[in-house]
Amino acid sequence: MGDDTGDESEAQRIAQDGRLWQHTLHENTMLFQRGNLFLVGQSLFAVAHTTLLGAEQHLVAARVLAAFGLVLALTWLYVGHRHRLYYQHVQRRALQRLPEYAATWTSWAERRQGRARGRSIVLIAYLLPSLAAVMWTALLLIS
Repeated sequence: MGDDTGDESEAQRIAQDGRLWQHTLHENTMLFQRGNLFLVGQSLFAVAHTTLLGAEQHLVAARVLAAFGLVLALTWLYVGHRHRLYYQHVQRRALQRLPEYAATWTSWAERRQGRARGRSIVLIAYLLPSLAAVMWTALLLIS
């Protein structure tokens, strides 16, 4: 009789690693797709706000829309922050479990000479929603 237990556990490990890799890809994709969705929403709010500002009788409606835009931007900031924290957790697990991924990540960091990694995620999770919040705050103050 052969040792099927070793083959089964190796197959289970490979399957688990595959699921972890798919999870890593999914979370990365979700961060960018969610950022795109919020950005489109913010853009539509900005167009509607500009349209309402053109008619003086709609100034109150423009202010209400700007307030909603600010709430949406703050929601985007919160969701992006929470997602970034979860993504970092999943990525740390992938770096521990997937040697090829860890080697690629390490070689990229060395190539970049130790500069900060993950900047695009920071931009999507923090900078864009913060800029939207600043824009809506300014529009509320000047309208």
